[in-house]
Amino acid sequence: MLRPARTLLVLHGHLPWVHMPAHPEFLEEDWLFEAVSGTYLPLLSVFQRLADDAIPTPCVVGLTPPLLEMLRAPSLRRKIGEHLTTRLKLASLEVRRLKGSVPEAAAARHYLERAEECREIWRSADGDLPALFAAHVREGRIAAMASAATHAVLPLVATAAARRRQVALGCRLFEEVFGAAPQGFWLPECAFEPGLDRLLAEHGIQWTVLETHAIADAWPPVPHDHRRPLELPAGVIAFARDPEASRQVWAHEVGYPGDPEYRELYRDLGYDGPWAYVRRFLKRDGVRRNLGFKYHRVTGKVPLHEKAPWNVEHARARTVEHARHFLTRRGEDATGIDGAVLTAPFDMELYGHWWYEGPWFLEELFRQSAAGVGAAPFALPATLITEARPFAVADPPLCTWGEDGYLKVWLNDANAWVLRQQQELEVQVARALDQAHAETPAAQKDQLVRELLLLQSSDWAFIITKGTSDHYARQRVCTHVARILGLIEGMAQPGLENSEWFRELAREDALFPGLRATSDGSVALSAARLGTAAGATGEETATPQASTP
Repeated sequence: MLRPARTLLVLHGHLPWVHMPAHPEFLEEDWLFEAVSGTYLPLLSVFQRLADDAIPTPCVVGLTPPLLEMLRAPSLRRKIGEHLTTRLKLASLEVRRLKGSVPEAAAARHYLERAEECREIWRSADGDLPALFAAHVREGRIAAMASAATHAVLPLVATAAARRRQVALGCRLFEEVFGAAPQGFWLPECAFEPGLDRLLAEHGIQWTVLETHAIADAWPPVPHDHRRPLELPAGVIAFARDPEASRQVWAHEVGYPGDPEYRELYRDLGYDGPWAYVRRFLKRDGVRRNLGFKYHRVTGKVPLHEKAPWNVEHARARTVEHARHFLTRRGEDATGIDGAVLTAPFDMELYGHWWYEGPWFLEELFRQSAAGVGAAPFALPATLITEARPFAVADPPLCTWGEDGYLKVWLNDANAWVLRQQQELEVQVARALDQAHAETPAAQKDQLVRELLLLQSSDWAFIITKGTSDHYARQRVCTHVARILGLIEGMAQPGLENSEWFRELAREDALFPGLRATSDGSVALSAARLGTAAGATGEETATPQASTP
């Protein structure tokens, strides 16, 4: 008798560390504000509605360490609150401006309701969004997974100590936020190479997610495809991405977000509205930018100026149909496979920020699945591991998700110089820590490790490859390189930690305030905590928590 099929839904939330407390406005901080108002708060609203209706929401949520730290940073929390207030103010004006217009008035009323709901959720948690996710985890409604400290592509991290630091810090921060050691671990960019499973196992990790061909090309060959989990040599269970589940959401031509009824992403009030009207909601430079209020739908392959009006009710109705289609197809794809697991990992920010109707789609998935639609219901990893035993044991090859399924996105002609800087400085930082004078202040050594961690982020190489905010990514790489070299040079300079240069970089790059530098990559703390305290409400101090030599 065949064991039942299941679907594993994974929502991976990540943004790079973008933190400029000295600036009232900073363009790249908008990435966080837009994700909060467009994705994180709407998803929390969905989870709460379903909890109130006793509808299970078995899915995995990942919030990477940089994202967790930004959601707790005092200056960013203050700015997020201001962003939500501004959206509410604009939504109120839009309702008055569009009164009598059809269907724009209905869309404006919807935006006002959404803005009020988001601000209320924010206030109810005192701005601590990680605590809201953690509450759902404690209640067993969702599972959470840890990730690397700054989302480094681990196969491209050169030294064992630097890899260990990325994994150890990610696990430690997870434990602080969620109150328990992690069982699952999101390998940044799903990047794996043989041997990484041993590092995960050393930190108590039981499962991870890999790309489809991790199982197809595993050695020795296994008697099944990606629809059955694989046990890695160190005992970690690997779930492989189901390409069909991804295609129905991601694919440009056939993915659900491209439906003509859904909201058009690239038509926005910030460009359409009269400049005198939208000016007060733009940044100080007055340059037109997206404001998040959009009144047109995808329509079809027509120019932006020919897009038809967006109808909220029509769009929401389409999510009902698409959710049913998704669930039905998952059952069909698992037919005849003993204990099939269809793994569907997505960037969390797709749902709401990029695809506005995405949170409604997820809500419909859970409601319809609970009502019996589809033959492959959702389940959490712990359940799947228990149900799917025994597993074939094999070693996947080097693999990632992304274009062509290997390292092409993060290592190519355009960004190879970034990797050279990262790997050379890994060695130099370790040497500097080993050879540091006894009188070198701990704050300097701690900041040196922070700068290396930030340099290792996968985001800079990714952005350079994609050509989006390319200048900013290059600047960030060069900035962290310069700061690392300056800190190494300053190891023998007494008083560097009191300089304006050091205060500025420590104020900006203030993640993991309790971190204590070690050359072997182990976790050492200068305080009771690694990350920013949940109750922090004031401005960041000039330097992260000072530690004594």
